[in-house]
Amino acid sequence: MSRSTSDGNSSNKILVMVADIAQYFYCPRKIYYLKVLGVPFRVRRKMELGNEEDEKEEVRLEERIAIYGFDRSSVKEIIHDLYLEDAKLGLAGQVDVVIRLDTGEYIPVDSKYTDQVEVQRNYRKQLVAYALLIEGAFHTKVRRGIIYFTKQKKPVVVPLLEEDKSSLQKDLESIRRILTGESIPRKVSESKCGYCEVARFCV
Repeated sequence: MSRSTSDGNSSNKILVMVADIAQYFYCPRKIYYLKVLGVPFRVRRKMELGNEEDEKEEVRLEERIAIYGFDRSSVKEIIHDLYLEDAKLGLAGQVDVVIRLDTGEYIPVDSKYTDQVEVQRNYRKQLVAYALLIEGAFHTKVRRGIIYFTKQKKPVVVPLLEEDKSSLQKDLESIRRILTGESIPRKVSESKCGYCEVARFCV
């Protein structure tokens, strides 16, 4: 399922994917190596397990009384793998799940397969990006989202403030500067290098 929005004016903005935002906040240099230099990306087994778990979760939702912490009777619609694109923002991405409550509220759900139940900054930023895309597509306000930790089967509600959305639009411009290859961005803490898929190329 997909949906795109536009304000009717053409946009020359470089399209940033929501996945790029996650890479940027993990390490700005990572997105440079992946998207500008095009180094090969190896899918880790943990990512494959996460994808497999997401598919199983989609089936389980049909049988559950509660949907990510909400009573099934209050959930009007469950939309899986919704692709959204907003030319005005220069942003696009595929939301794992969007739930629409009987109140009309839309809530993005982003699944994470990890050992730690912790809402990291890059997770939160992705959720804010999905909120902006949903707001443009459905002409609504998104005030909260959910990070669903599939390994622990635990939903965590994350408030999404207007300042979060304004901040993300500034982040998008920073990401675009990297994507145009103006300069090699700084490296963050080397503690992240051990898990980085492009560490062997990073000097």
